[in-house]
Amino acid sequence: MRRGRAPVGGNLPAWYGWVIVGTIATILMATSGARFVFGVVLLPMEDEFGWSRSQLSVAVLVNMVVLSICQPVIGWVSDRFGPKRVLLTGAALVGLILIPLSFVSQLWHVYVVYGLIGGIAFAATSPVNTTAMVSRWFTRHRGAALSLATSGTPFGQLLIVPVAVYVLTQADWQSTYRLMAVLLLVVIVPLGLVLLRDRPETDVAEMGYPPGRPRAAVGSVSPRSAFRGPVFWLLAYGFVVCGFTMSFANIHFMAYAHDMGMHAGSAADVISLTAIFSGGGSLLLGWLGDRYDLGSVLGLTYALRGVSFFLLFLLPEGPLVFVYATVLGVSWSATTPLTAALAADTYGPAHLGIIFGTMFTFMNIGFGAGAFFDAVLYDLTGNYEVALLINGVAGITAAGAAFLAGALAQPTAGAMGGAKRLDPFAATERAPLPSGD
Repeated sequence: MRRGRAPVGGNLPAWYGWVIVGTIATILMATSGARFVFGVVLLPMEDEFGWSRSQLSVAVLVNMVVLSICQPVIGWVSDRFGPKRVLLTGAALVGLILIPLSFVSQLWHVYVVYGLIGGIAFAATSPVNTTAMVSRWFTRHRGAALSLATSGTPFGQLLIVPVAVYVLTQADWQSTYRLMAVLLLVVIVPLGLVLLRDRPETDVAEMGYPPGRPRAAVGSVSPRSAFRGPVFWLLAYGFVVCGFTMSFANIHFMAYAHDMGMHAGSAADVISLTAIFSGGGSLLLGWLGDRYDLGSVLGLTYALRGVSFFLLFLLPEGPLVFVYATVLGVSWSATTPLTAALAADTYGPAHLGIIFGTMFTFMNIGFGAGAFFDAVLYDLTGNYEVALLINGVAGITAAGAAFLAGALAQPTAGAMGGAKRLDPFAATERAPLPSGD
């Protein structure tokens, strides 16, 4: 039997893990696209109802607070009952909330539907579930697989945001939300029901992927031990900054572009370019993370994030704004899979859901705080210049935290299938990938 096509158990071939990855990417594309649409409809809602940007941004803050509270619980539920159930329930709930969201007429409606209920839905469709699922299917190529799975998020920007802008120009913001609801409920959820599996039926080392000299170990660290260590808090700080900086691009960039005199279509092109480089950058950095020190690659990613905001400050208008989009795009999606891979190597698979779920909570806190903080700075100063500088400095400090986390982290002890386990942070000990993998 050819390598890579041996059955995993039942009727599933060895390569089915990549089907799991592709399905997850598709689901995240749709659910993250629904989340990004809020930034597209921000100005139309402001114009229609007279609400300020800071008032609307409170909905994002509420959403992130609820999401943050739910995230560790979602991680525990995912560990206990399986990530497939949690992920698909969340995707269905995202689709359902978009329908009443298209009928809101009072500000508190937005707070309840998008902020409160949406926070629960987005928690269930976060990378916490996808990390747990992908980590069960992959050991040797975990960094690349996680990067590919989470590439659905930038493709949500690439495909859904331009379509949302087009629908907005042809109809209204309400129609944008209703079309997203149809996509999620009629296409995405049934697709996941058919294709997703929580785990392979045999050890991942027997899945047709030669164990060779894989990076991760099987031993697991308890949540209490993880929370007491410095690596957890360094990575959590990085997630705070990741969320903080992402909130500007997601929530405020369209409004910023409008203030700078950029046409809505051109602003959507900037977002699409970010998404294009995000997918490629995530795959490239994930590939590097499988071969070199994860902390160093993650630190480089955060440094690029900070530099992108300095570029936007220096090149605020005209075609040079696409330089910002390129640099931001390379760093956009890579932080989550690289952090997840480092967490999986350091803490093992048994409690990864609750550990990474708690860690990911800090990204949500940063996102909500950033959305609100940037809006307040705009209301106080009349522009986004101070916000851009603060975002840039935050990215540089997160780079330092990631480098330190990589230096302090230790892989869990254990073995899989008799394979020798090596220090994941010793780049000189990386074995080359065999051909055909």
